[in-house]
Amino acid sequence: MTQVVMKRNERIDHIQFDGGTLCLDFVNTVHDRKKKPVPDYLHHIIDLVAWAGKIGVIDKKSEALLNRSIPGNLKKSDQFFTYALSLRELLYGMFFTISQGKAARNADLEKFNVYISDHFSFINLKGKQGEYSANWNLPKDSLQRITAPVVKDAYELLLGNRLDRVKECSNCGWLFLDTTKNGKRRWCSMKSCGSNVKALEWYYRQKETKQVLYAS
Repeated sequence: MTQVVMKRNERIDHIQFDGGTLCLDFVNTVHDRKKKPVPDYLHHIIDLVAWAGKIGVIDKKSEALLNRSIPGNLKKSDQFFTYALSLRELLYGMFFTISQGKAARNADLEKFNVYISDHFSFINLKGKQGEYSANWNLPKDSLQRITAPVVKDAYELLLGNRLDRVKECSNCGWLFLDTTKNGKRRWCSMKSCGSNVKALEWYYRQKETKQVLYAS
């Protein structure tokens, strides 16, 4: 995927989380899927760490630690960044296909299985008085702390009962979970895409009305 330089208001600082679940918010780290080339929020591993901190996958202390470790491990960090972007595009391909009412391709599921294997060996299950929890047994300076929760969330979404609610925004192409009662949401966000589309629809209705009046 070709990257383009973002405008000031399209930087990671201004990204919105309208996906409804972590893995779709990760997929939506591009500004507009319908534009070619796609304007990307993630240009460097630092952007990925910033996104993880902003969405709460890692805390501020972990974010600072990862940022300090990057300069001394540039090659490894660049490789992981490529690995993470490949995961993002794989998830986009799978969930876009699902949003169109089709089944994810077996080839994509096989690729995703590799990511599952890479991460799930680090899950640590704990129990106390009949209550159970899982956390990630990863080094504090491991960049996999960013992708591990994303992989787990995508895994759970695929195995859950909400796949029929995975939708594509008709305006920007972002993917989102439709949580409305009737399941007919068209946009990732009414505040952004929804209001823009409605404004355009109103404009063209007014334009058509004026043309009819002038013609008569």
